[in-house]
Amino acid sequence: MPQTVEQEQEIRAAMLDMAKAAGLSEQEFDDMRAALEQGATLADVFGISREAMESGYAYAYNLYKAGNYKDAENMFRGLCMYDGNDPRFWMGLAGCLQAREEYQLAVDTYGMAGLAGGLKDPAPFYYGGLCYLKLGDGENAAVAFQAALTYGDDANPAHRQCHERIRALLETLAQTREKKA
Repeated sequence: MPQTVEQEQEIRAAMLDMAKAAGLSEQEFDDMRAALEQGATLADVFGISREAMESGYAYAYNLYKAGNYKDAENMFRGLCMYDGNDPRFWMGLAGCLQAREEYQLAVDTYGMAGLAGGLKDPAPFYYGGLCYLKLGDGENAAVAFQAALTYGDDANPAHRQCHERIRALLETLAQTREKKA
């Protein structure tokens, strides 16, 4: 349902009030909004360097590798907020959610990773399919795996390996269905 002009004005006024409470002028708010509408990230708007984002990613990744999924999740959430265009940030967040057995949230987040990556990498959909399996939803797992086979390039060894794993899983799922029938 489209917003009315009046609703848009109310939303802008509320956002402007929040911006002023944060110490921004109306001009700074308008400049920030215009930059975001042109595709800038919050990291761009707030002047957070690529190096700082990479350091944050390295820290979050190390937390994840150490099994500190809750703190890693918080870091990855912040990274996604400041730059939602980097699929690594979404993959990290989804991995944390998966490790914490928040499978449905992980599926959704893997979807965001796939979109942020321009649907070029099968891995987010592979991992999403694994989460569906953990949820006991073989039907959606198979759909996710089939979709993953349409993404990526078999000339890329990582994509080829992912496709091979998916084909093996799909075969196992088909055999399981046949046994139940």
